[in-house]
Amino acid sequence: MTAPLALRGVTYRYPANQTPALREVSLDVRRGEVMALIGSVGAGASTLLLVAGDLAPRVMGGELTGTVERDGRAALLLPTPWTQLSGMAFSVHDEVAFGPANLGWTRERISASVERALTRVDVAHLRDRDPTTLSGGELQRVIFAGILAMEPDVLLLDEPTAELDPLAARSIWGLIRSLAQGGMAVVVATSDLDALPDMADRVAWLEAGAIRALGPAADVLIDPALEAPAAPGSTAIARVWRVAGLREPPPLTVSQTVERLR
Repeated sequence: MTAPLALRGVTYRYPANQTPALREVSLDVRRGEVMALIGSVGAGASTLLLVAGDLAPRVMGGELTGTVERDGRAALLLPTPWTQLSGMAFSVHDEVAFGPANLGWTRERISASVERALTRVDVAHLRDRDPTTLSGGELQRVIFAGILAMEPDVLLLDEPTAELDPLAARSIWGLIRSLAQGGMAVVVATSDLDALPDMADRVAWLEAGAIRALGPAADVLIDPALEAPAAPGSTAIARVWRVAGLREPPPLTVSQTVERLR
């Protein structure tokens, strides 16, 4: 498979900061896969998404060394959806159409893409609402729909379920998985490690701006070092298994636990 996103030896410093936020980061993300970024606060996951999305240093300033290779359009969802409102739309429909319209598409293509995105993210019923009147969870899904409406090749997601209740979060994780299966390359930074065994193909564990571990989700998430005080932890099932002193390696999901206990 081709790699629409590749970072090669990337080091990045924010303006007026001598300590790198990213240090010699190299990874590629292939079409059809979900790459999850995990790490404690300040580990560099959000910064990696800004670099991958061409916002750092182009918008954020700072200094970047190494190379970032992109093949196709990348779109970034921030964890604060209200900061991504266009401020130019008075309905959800027009908010979702704002990005495609700026790409210069025909009216017919914009309409079809907007309807498809609204349905995918389950916000079609909100199409006539003023975006500024929505709840945090509703707005997060609307911004997600706006990103999908632009039909990106690379989807960059920073805590995409932060504003959602558990039911809506499960729906979004399922959508992310299906988008990858449809050919997108997806990079998602998340603290919801319980979602990763069924959602992510590979996991990159970042620590102090560098990649500490990178590999299949099942391999990275069973690393006992994840349970260290400054580490992001593993799934709830794995933590309970280890507290009980059961045989390593731990299962990561309920279904895996049932299999092991049989």
